[in-house]
Amino acid sequence: MTFGLSINTLRADALSVSESLIQWFKERQIDFVVEKNAAKILGEKRRSSLELLSKKSDILLSLGGDGTLLRLARYADSKPILGVNLGRLGFLAEFTVEEMYPAIERVLKKNFSLETRTQLEATVKIGKKKKVLRALNDVILERGSYPRVPTISMRIDGHLVSDYRADGLIVSTSTGSTAYSMSAGGPIIVPKSRVFVITPICPHMLTVRPIVVSEDKQIELSVETPDEGFVLNCDGSQQLKLSTQAHVHVRKADIGVSIIANEKRNYYDVLRQKFLWGKEYL
Repeated sequence: MTFGLSINTLRADALSVSESLIQWFKERQIDFVVEKNAAKILGEKRRSSLELLSKKSDILLSLGGDGTLLRLARYADSKPILGVNLGRLGFLAEFTVEEMYPAIERVLKKNFSLETRTQLEATVKIGKKKKVLRALNDVILERGSYPRVPTISMRIDGHLVSDYRADGLIVSTSTGSTAYSMSAGGPIIVPKSRVFVITPICPHMLTVRPIVVSEDKQIELSVETPDEGFVLNCDGSQQLKLSTQAHVHVRKADIGVSIIANEKRNYYDVLRQKFLWGKEYL
């Protein structure tokens, strides 16, 4: 069994934990490969590009925060991801550093459970070609450098839902409901729910509310303006500038993301811990 390590190189603690983990692997003669940027810093010869890491690994290890795991998920190709949280929230990266080694030992014994999370697929036609992006959290159409409040049209399964006067629209998976969508006023959805949440950003319409649709729906977004400057943003790490009158088609991706579950906690524990639910403020 080979482990592929993706590391947040901007965090000194992530590099320190990775050094200890690599030494632990070597002492036990466990095969591993390190994403090349981190491998250069750590002086490790067993390296791979992020794009090929899943092809050279059986299990993927994310050492950082949710952002590190989101970046890794783009190239995971359904390989199981064990997320170690060294960031702040840790909705996706479920294991602490203290839980990491026991979790790896269980993986080596093939004694672990997986959660398969839905991804979004966004398709944009650019000239005669199509650009396809995938996102675990959300697909966002935002006004970018456009100076005025635009009108964004949304259709579901070919039917017009509304023309939104807003700074943008967020299409979120249930996994991503606690990310940008929540900040924009969207609901929190339990991750295994088979739904998408559509949340407007700063709508200039008092009656507009987020809506929840089943994940088998086909969503089409377009901007009614002759100007450019609009941006398609996927998981905060993939951005595509849109041409005038571009149409964005969003649907459930054919491939999901497999995350190794931390059986010592559940989603409601995470909500209480991260959002301090039930705590009294003095």
